[in-house]
Amino acid sequence: MATEFALSIVAPDREVMAKPMRSIILPGEVGYLGIMAGHEPMVVSLKEGIIETEEPTGRRTSVQIGGGFAEITPSRVTILADSAVVQGA
Repeated sequence: MATEFALSIVAPDREVMAKPMRSIILPGEVGYLGIMAGHEPMVVSLKEGIIETEEPTGRRTSVQIGGGFAEITPSRVTILADSAVVQGA
């Protein structure tokens, strides 16, 4: 079973992040969602909040978003955010 998946976070004006990830936590409209490789396919609405990411190396990053949508497949997560800023960048 795969241990990583491709993550793409896109804001209206640019691609904010495109990297392989081990896991992410998303601020869903009905609560936070933890995503790892092999997750069941789904589309979810996101509220304003923080996306927490963990790369295969263990490096963690936070991305502030202003809401949006996420498409999740077993090997890829694509986030279309209303706005997005990498924290600490």
